[in-house]
Amino acid sequence: MSRGRARGSLDHRFPMASPSSSFRSLAVRAVTTAALVLVATAPASAGAGDGYAGVSGEAARVSDAGERAASAALTLPGIDVSHWQGTVDWSRVADAGKAFVFLKATEDTWYVDPTYGTNRSGARSNGLRVGAYHFARPDASAGDARKEARWFIRHADPQPGDLLPVLDIETSGGLDARELTAWSMRWVDEVRRLTGVRPLVYTSPYGWQVRFDDSAALARWGAPLWIAHWGVSAPTLPAQDWGGRGWIVWQHSSTGRVAGIRGDVDLDLLNGTDLDAITIQRLRLTVEGDAGTVTSSPGGIACRTACTRNFHPGTDLTLTAVPDDGAVFLGWSGACSGTGPCVVRMNGHRSATATFTADPVPPSAAITTPTTHARPAVITFDEAVRGVSATSIALRPVGAEPVDARRTCRSAGRIVRCGSGSVRRVELWPIEPLVPGRAYRIVVSPTGARIRDRVGNVAATTAAGFVAAGTFEESHLPSVQRWRHVRDRDAAGGSFAVERLPGATFTARFRGPDVSWLTVVGRTFGKAEVVVDGRSYGVVDLYAPRKRTAIGRTIEGLGGGGHTIEIRALGRSRVAARNTLVAVDGFRTRLGTVATPFGGGWAPVDDARASGGRYAVTELEGAQVRVRFRGTGIDWRTVTGPDGGRARVEVDGRPLRTVDLYATERHVGVVRRINGLDPGIHILLIVATGTARAASHGATVAIDRFDVLP
Repeated sequence: MSRGRARGSLDHRFPMASPSSSFRSLAVRAVTTAALVLVATAPASAGAGDGYAGVSGEAARVSDAGERAASAALTLPGIDVSHWQGTVDWSRVADAGKAFVFLKATEDTWYVDPTYGTNRSGARSNGLRVGAYHFARPDASAGDARKEARWFIRHADPQPGDLLPVLDIETSGGLDARELTAWSMRWVDEVRRLTGVRPLVYTSPYGWQVRFDDSAALARWGAPLWIAHWGVSAPTLPAQDWGGRGWIVWQHSSTGRVAGIRGDVDLDLLNGTDLDAITIQRLRLTVEGDAGTVTSSPGGIACRTACTRNFHPGTDLTLTAVPDDGAVFLGWSGACSGTGPCVVRMNGHRSATATFTADPVPPSAAITTPTTHARPAVITFDEAVRGVSATSIALRPVGAEPVDARRTCRSAGRIVRCGSGSVRRVELWPIEPLVPGRAYRIVVSPTGARIRDRVGNVAATTAAGFVAAGTFEESHLPSVQRWRHVRDRDAAGGSFAVERLPGATFTARFRGPDVSWLTVVGRTFGKAEVVVDGRSYGVVDLYAPRKRTAIGRTIEGLGGGGHTIEIRALGRSRVAARNTLVAVDGFRTRLGTVATPFGGGWAPVDDARASGGRYAVTELEGAQVRVRFRGTGIDWRTVTGPDGGRARVEVDGRPLRTVDLYATERHVGVVRRINGLDPGIHILLIVATGTARAASHGATVAIDRFDVLP
């Protein structure tokens, strides 16, 4: 290992010798039976402080092949030193390309290498990864192994970011193989208890054979191997390839020369290029909220505030957040995410934060009832809740069953799944328009359908009543909502009409025994009901993995003559869909294809004189508005003018009269009253006839507003 040592035979193991220490690893299978030539200069009774890695000389062999092999493998170069090297210029060592160094720290239970502190700070400040080794002097006295281990840890003080500690075991102290194995395991176990990591074991193939009888116990114990075998192209490994794990550091020479060090020095190689594989890794845990504990497996962590623990490199660590009774785990941050158990691989330093909350207060709900037919009811919670469903938030007419409603759930402005545990706001949109003047009630968290917070506290039942607005604008009516045209060269006629709001209806008239509704399918499309001549032909799901236009949905067997088809948007879709769009691309009959008709029947007209600054018009025969209300009558505010046409008015399915909207000058806000009805719920139907008196230059029918009469 060092200069000036004489060569001896295999049956000599001299504990004194040269100024160096040694480490390195990788697994090799060749077993050499030829005698190794040892070097020695000192008697076996060398005093404390003379021991250093490789002092036994058992790693020697007459060859320089190791020096050549060292540069061929995928490795990192390092060295090991002790006081034998004297003063070291660490900046020059770093410039020479050395990546790591093992330093002798202690020996026996009373010796500390006088250069350890200086070497440690000098190597660190010049960017080398630093580790410490203990030269063992085992004996049979009680507790000797643990005493030596504690002496080593006290003075070496290995820290996260340092290389793994090392047991340099080159003397037996008179112990036989079984006793020495037990002594070494106790030393390794004590270091692991004190540091959280398994130390390296430094030995030579011959030394392990003669002192440990080639036992694989320490390999099975998980201690990595630093093999000392000089002058060979690949090291011979003891203990059946070190339990199949191979070497991690290989000390391949004791006579290396490195700038910054006078004389010979031990040369080492890391098996691989990642020093983190032999580095003490640190886990830093922060637990917030004072309402839970983080446990680990392995490691035995039970942390409630802030904890730091060292782990062996490569350890797969499972962290589990355990909330206190009445508390909830909010989630991880840092190296972990989500709310479940977190698996962290300790191939570097890691930090994680677990956040808990103690919440003895149940959530409360505030209900904002709709003030117009264009707005939803809104339920807000004072904390995040789960369990929102059709039964836990219900909208019902007083004295009747709940009505169908679409629920849009939000958290921090984002739409979330209503069944999740993070809902803060719910928007309740009726599928069918509310009946103007009718009394309704919203009930939140009723018995049997409770809403809970993340801890499990139950929200108290909350209810609010309201009367649906008796006045509503034309834009509140589904039949005149804003179907918009989308240009698309693949569509029939180059465009299609699209709407997403529930109740929006697209109406067209045709002749013949069958009709095909041409539509568009895709990821953003929802569901629509098809109605012909007042009869429902079912619900069509327009979702598809990719967008396609001019897709036909055919209704047959209608009989000859004229018919009316309605496409009603339902405002709902399957879970996978991204929106609830419904498209009308046109209609195909035996007489040919009609591209998207005019605006779904109705189009908006901006006019400052109108209620709300806008009214809706149509000239399409059969275009209609259907209004369901509660009261004794209703005022229809409309527009008359030179292009006015005729509209048929029906109440509760019975024709009432035909209204002529012609006038020589345009008037906005003209009232047509329907009254004298029995108190209760009624249905008003206004249907454009597509006709007008001869003086009119159009057939326009306008809807401005409706006012319900109590």
